[in-house]
Amino acid sequence: MTLRTCSRILAGTLGAYGLTALATVAVSRVLIRLGADPVEAVTGVTLASFALFAGVSMTIFHARSTARAWFWLLALALPCGLAVLALSAE
Repeated sequence: MTLRTCSRILAGTLGAYGLTALATVAVSRVLIRLGADPVEAVTGVTLASFALFAGVSMTIFHARSTARAWFWLLALALPCGLAVLALSAE
């Protein structure tokens, strides 16, 4: 197995999981901040996260290059991470 293949598998599994987890936390915190019930917000966003994970993973495996896949994975994770940090400071 080549390094490119291993890198793509890592991005498509653990990277997609990390991005999905960050996005789930960020959207949950935004909904709670907007006045939604915390239990309903977390439950709804968690259910939607399964579709998000599948979409991100398929997109990574469909990318033209491994570098492009990692770039977009990190580019999408950065704003989610910053949102989590900004919304967790209370």
